[in-house]
Amino acid sequence: MRTTRSRSGPFLLAAATSLAVLLTGCGGEDAADQTVEPAPVTASAPSRPAAGGPATTAVTGVNDGPPACAASGLTAAVADLEGAAGHVYGHLVLTNSGSTSCAITGYPGVSVVDDAGRQIGAPADRTGPAGEPVTLAPGGRATATLAITQPGLLPGCESTDQTVRGTSLRVYPPDDRASLQAPVADGVQTCRDPAVHQLTVTAFSAA
Repeated sequence: MRTTRSRSGPFLLAAATSLAVLLTGCGGEDAADQTVEPAPVTASAPSRPAAGGPATTAVTGVNDGPPACAASGLTAAVADLEGAAGHVYGHLVLTNSGSTSCAITGYPGVSVVDDAGRQIGAPADRTGPAGEPVTLAPGGRATATLAITQPGLLPGCESTDQTVRGTSLRVYPPDDRASLQAPVADGVQTCRDPAVHQLTVTAFSAA
């Protein structure tokens, strides 16, 4: 019986050798110059929890500015309350009480509380644009505009037995789970039902 030898082995070896020579001669210098760009680094903060919890603002990229203002280094106050066309408008003011600068960006979490610190009704809804970062030097202030719809104009809050007078606002600075108390001199007549949205608040801006 005659044995037939395959000639494909030497042919494939020669072809592989030729291909390696071509790749070495044509692509060596260009391949050495190629670099891979790193992917951009991004991070985002979770959205504000419901029921008057801390407000948060998404952050993208690396922040080289001052650290975010924390409740422990702030004081809160309510100013310029005035009634107009079924609403009460005022300013929520946060003041940097620390010794170093900090930045505040976005919306606060706001709700009405009673003397015992219990929340009454629904927290404030956000309104308007998210705003730009505000840097607060020691003693610097940032303000947000608060609007309160008068009871009697909202379904589910038409009668006096559906309201109770709150004494303060609980305020969460953006990106903080600690809160501040801002007393309201004459109190806030507040709808008891948390399904009734009576308050709105804007983002912070420079005072």
